[in-house]
Amino acid sequence: MKNALLNMSTTIVSKRIKEARKKIQITQEELASAIGISDKSISAYESDRIEPPLQVLEKIAAATKQPLRFFIEDTIESAILSKLADVETQLKEIQALLKE
Repeated sequence: MKNALLNMSTTIVSKRIKEARKKIQITQEELASAIGISDKSISAYESDRIEPPLQVLEKIAAATKQPLRFFIEDTIESAILSKLADVETQLKEIQALLKE
């Protein structure tokens, strides 16, 4: 469950980071300080400019008292559905080639 899964839908992750932070009513600066990174990094994660490494996401989860799956569960499901759609498309292409 490395960052490859997170690549599929970082928008979900970024929204969940912001949601978790606001739920416990802390600023980006306070969250950043709690986990030992810059507030600019938190801003970049929340605005979906960059994706947080899994280690940072684990720290965010701990600091916001959320399970890690809160941030990535939908992302994993989305990644799996995307892969299945790719496989389905490839199978259709193979079937078309076999008919020729």
